[in-house]
Amino acid sequence: MRITYKIIIAVAVLLVIVGAAALNGLFSSPKDTHPPYDQLPTVVEVTEALDRHQDLAEEIEALGDGITVKVGKPFPEHQDRGLILVSYSSRAERGAIGDLLKQSEGFGVPVHLEKR
Repeated sequence: MRITYKIIIAVAVLLVIVGAAALNGLFSSPKDTHPPYDQLPTVVEVTEALDRHQDLAEEIEALGDGITVKVGKPFPEHQDRGLILVSYSSRAERGAIGDLLKQSEGFGVPVHLEKR
């Protein structure tokens, strides 16, 4: 077999391996998770925290068009428990939101980032 064919086969195999790894999430960022239902604060507590930290919510929303900060209820069967839900649309926005949250004192309740 000629060296050219060996190189082509090696590159093809490498591309298949990299493609499979990408499809399985090897190169993606970790999924955002939130605490289980019984560890979430009440919706009233989350609403009060968002009201107290409205300036932080506005700072986050200013990081990109369409970024929203609101009270989220991640468990449809438990509408009494909630968290701060931040929706974003790009990886850059997600990074900027994460950086801002790391630099701040946060909201005092769990925050969940969700890509739209």
